Amino acid sequence: MAEPTEHQIQTLMSLPADAPLGVLNLFQFRGTARYAPEDPEFGTLEAEVSGATAFERYGEVAGTFIARCGGRVVFSTAVAQVMIGDEQIEWDIAALMFFPRRADFSNMLADPEFAAVSRHRKAALANHYMLHLAGDPFDLKK
Repeated sequence: MAEPTEHQIQTLMSLPADAPLGVLNLFQFRGTARYAPEDPEFGTLEAEVSGATAFERYGEVAGTFIARCGGRVVFSTAVAQVMIGDEQIEWDIAALMFFPRRADFSNMLADPEFAAVSRHRKAALANHYMLHLAGDPFDLKK
């Protein structure tokens, strides 16, 4: 699964911290979750699950972190097909999130508890694209 490059992280950190942020995620699940050797699940029956199940574990906890920083999932839905683009990537889920401040999103990513639960996302996903969008259209306070 892809991780952000150093350039992508630097770009995120250079953007206005108080600007609202939209985040479009495209997720492709592994057939079988792939936990890392340092994960508590590694080598146990807990690791013998589908990528979709591992992602559910992540989602159950990640939602709390999103809400804690004032964010919300605007929608999450199954992907029916790739209409334009690489058809070799079979996306499973598309999710759109909103954060009132880019800094809140960055703080969530830096939280050690969030990092710990992210092991489920990493084990679950064969591929993940995350696109940052201007958040103003999603800000219901405006």
